[in-house]
Amino acid sequence: MPGTDGSTVFLRTTFGVLVSRDTGKHWRWICERALGYDGQWDPPIAVTRDARLWVGLEDGLVSTKDGCDVDRVRELAGEMVKDMTVDADDTLWAITGQPGKPSFVWRRKVGRAFERLASLGETNAMTIEVAPSRPSRVYVSGQPYDTIRGQIYRSDDGGSTFKTELGDGGAGSASGQTADGPFFIGAVDQEDPNRLLVRHLHARGSEVLLSKDGGRTFANVLSMKSAMFGFAKSPDGKELWAASGLPEHGMFRSLDRGEHFEPVTKHGVLCLHAATPGLLYLCENGFSLGAPAVALTRDDAKTITPLARFADVEGPAVCATPDARASLCAGAWPAMKDLFTVGLDAGAPTPDAGIPGPARASGSKCACDIVGVSGPDRGWSAGLLALIGWGWRRRRRGSR
Repeated sequence: MPGTDGSTVFLRTTFGVLVSRDTGKHWRWICERALGYDGQWDPPIAVTRDARLWVGLEDGLVSTKDGCDVDRVRELAGEMVKDMTVDADDTLWAITGQPGKPSFVWRRKVGRAFERLASLGETNAMTIEVAPSRPSRVYVSGQPYDTIRGQIYRSDDGGSTFKTELGDGGAGSASGQTADGPFFIGAVDQEDPNRLLVRHLHARGSEVLLSKDGGRTFANVLSMKSAMFGFAKSPDGKELWAASGLPEHGMFRSLDRGEHFEPVTKHGVLCLHAATPGLLYLCENGFSLGAPAVALTRDDAKTITPLARFADVEGPAVCATPDARASLCAGAWPAMKDLFTVGLDAGAPTPDAGIPGPARASGSKCACDIVGVSGPDRGWSAGLLALIGWGWRRRRRGSR
């Protein structure tokens, strides 16, 4: 069981979730079947302060504290969970929806059941975030299913009602959008609920858009001609990080709450997570020759220290009872271990263990299949996006 010392890290991959209880030194595997999904689904994940991992499914939501006992959430049975976040009060928020059904916002306060809040209509909801300084301010990104032009939906009453602050057409021209593409909320400012940053991914690359007025207007503060896989905010909100999947475009840092971003290193990543002040986790394509699956930096990316390769994963989660859900992983472990070894020895990725044949296309929240990683790397990059530390969220992917 993890403690409250910040030592537990979860890494979502295309073949399940990896967990470390000692700040990344050792890793165990929770396979997809144990968590209740398989195939092409890349689940959103979140962690609450009681060390519980929450995993969104195509037909509901599950949670586990040890990877062994997995509980289904009754209130969300049959719902497709699109994204989750944990706010400053340890309240868990979720958005659900799929074509032909209305999207909804859900909220679970500590010790209580989930309650369904506002409907967003038939909206392709993408990400959700809550303002740290004002829990009644809730942002959702998404767009109608017949378009890919990102929009921001805002609530000022704790999710009871939403209004569209940023639309397409004329409003889009004032937003900083240069092309059609989805929005992924990167961060809401620690002190100012009107200040938020959005990752905008599109066919020509990706951008960071900054709003100072609650999503009414945006300014473009960072552009790159590749997919921005990584985005992170330090726990104190003083630093922001953004990174491409390609080393030639590299990593950027902001020290003024997102007003300006400066390049810091030519290093490509697939996700970022700022765990504690001065500690930044990175995940990379562990099936590229010489690259680790997980790395960290303690000196603002001046040096990047590898933590683990996939071949270092020690096996499935260890459970006290043989009939635990994690026992489903035991039979698959030998083949998974061989896959790690073969992929690393070959210096290139191999097909996803869950799907025979070619590597699958991305379904991730980070819209990673748009641009940025081409050729054989693309299938693996789709899921290595949700690096989550104790009590804090991913992305979001890949990453959100």
